[in-house]
Amino acid sequence: MQVKPRALDITEKEEVKFTAIVDYLQQIAYEHAYNLELSFQQTFKQNLTWYLLRYYIQMHKYPRLNDLLTVRSWVAHSESELYSLRDFQILDQSGKIICSATTSWLLFHFIKKRPVSYIDHFADRPFRHERSVEYDFPKLGLPEKIDAKAELTVRRSDLDLNRHVNNRVYLEWAIESMPNKYIEKYQINKLEISYKGQAFHKDKVLVETEIKKQTKKEDGIVALSKISKMKKGELLTKVKSYWKSI
Repeated sequence: MQVKPRALDITEKEEVKFTAIVDYLQQIAYEHAYNLELSFQQTFKQNLTWYLLRYYIQMHKYPRLNDLLTVRSWVAHSESELYSLRDFQILDQSGKIICSATTSWLLFHFIKKRPVSYIDHFADRPFRHERSVEYDFPKLGLPEKIDAKAELTVRRSDLDLNRHVNNRVYLEWAIESMPNKYIEKYQINKLEISYKGQAFHKDKVLVETEIKKQTKKEDGIVALSKISKMKKGELLTKVKSYWKSI
């Protein structure tokens, strides 16, 4: 899939927003899944749905306005019969990889109300042994102290076709919690996210973020965010983002 960033995808520094990068990954994932008859609408007919569990994204270089990008995605080989892997790459006009990402998915039978093996249902679908990035989805911790926070209400525009908050929005919320002094000085070069729950229209959510300096060898910060529902404290996501100096 080829993408030319839109004006609304661009920051004041004329670079593509991190959240726009995630939009490109979502779009190619949907198109590829649809071609394999694995999309949400297609699996729904079999009483099955996909849950996104984990996301890991590495930014090697941020594209700019008017760049022509190539976005790739494929189903990667998984050692587990329960967790399916989908990998991504974004290439610039010269063919250089500027973004690498991987995701972990769970196939859920909503009549039986339990996870099922994706191999039992889709063993004939093609996969590749190639990985865009080596990542084993380690467990993410929670903030030990709160350096920044944000309170937000779910808008209709935050919802996806399943009527719950789109996975990209949680990344927006984590970024929204960051003080301006960090946004002006740093940009995300790696991000990990673990999805734990679902939010819906008009839910009120709380983002609590701990911010630490990276090691002396690396000039940057690490932000660990917990996103939860304000009413009952239900955990929605854990986000760990690595920011480097601009």
